[in-house]
Amino acid sequence: MTARTGAAVVIGSESNPAPPTGFACGEVKGGNGTIHAQVALPGLRGVLYSRPCAGATGGDIHYLSVCGSGLMARVCLADVAGHGSAVAAIGTEMHAHLRRSVDVIDQRKVLDRLNRRLNERGAGVMTTAVLATYYPPRRRLTVSYAGHPTGWLFRADTGSWAPLRVTVPPARKSGFVDLPMGIGFTPTYSRHRFRVSPGDRMLLITDGVLETTSPDDTPFDTHRIETLLNSRETGSCEDLARRLLAALHGHAASGELAHDDVTFLLAEFVEGPPGPALWHVFKHRLLRQERR
Repeated sequence: MTARTGAAVVIGSESNPAPPTGFACGEVKGGNGTIHAQVALPGLRGVLYSRPCAGATGGDIHYLSVCGSGLMARVCLADVAGHGSAVAAIGTEMHAHLRRSVDVIDQRKVLDRLNRRLNERGAGVMTTAVLATYYPPRRRLTVSYAGHPTGWLFRADTGSWAPLRVTVPPARKSGFVDLPMGIGFTPTYSRHRFRVSPGDRMLLITDGVLETTSPDDTPFDTHRIETLLNSRETGSCEDLARRLLAALHGHAASGELAHDDVTFLLAEFVEGPPGPALWHVFKHRLLRQERR
């Protein structure tokens, strides 16, 4: 993975994702290039796949980050309405903002501030996004959407998948909620909270997955994703990622998904960094400052 937005990076193949790369505390990695790699974040292990339809770079953006204490993992998938320089500019802004926000626990503030920043730029480029934050010490997953497709959550104890969304109470103030960013509005952003266990899994996508079309223009849509997810076939995240890609190519009847950018992250929740959370704060923050 690369932190340079716009750089095309080909990692692994569709049948064999590349091994994960390490993260330093407070680091953000990502971009809008081609990638198929294993990911390893605190409490999360899985596969990230992204392939632009227009050459090496496109409208989908992906970022992964770890907080300064080495505990909190964050994933952001975004879809920018456009390609080329517009995407590069939005991606650069997102990378800088997420880098400043690695220690901001409430991701609603992260989305709100990013939306305001994109509005200030006046680019008028609609950007949808999903932001997922996982804090292993409490096994707490929080997900927020900005006009973005809903993901799915697998529960190991029931063996079933369900939409990654809960009923959110109405906002205290009237107005827009969970709108895409960069379109001139200042909506409030909600959050969906879950307590997860090792073995549970999460699937996040961009709309290029849903809009993969067959030769007769039938979209892949959520029904086919849910049929695939609940097929009861066992295997790793890599196995499921391969089956999803095979299903998308089979539905399109093509070796290339040229209709739109296609991005997804499929990850399993695992045991987080060992030891008390306070120890990690001390180790990664106070000891690092002393070494400097």
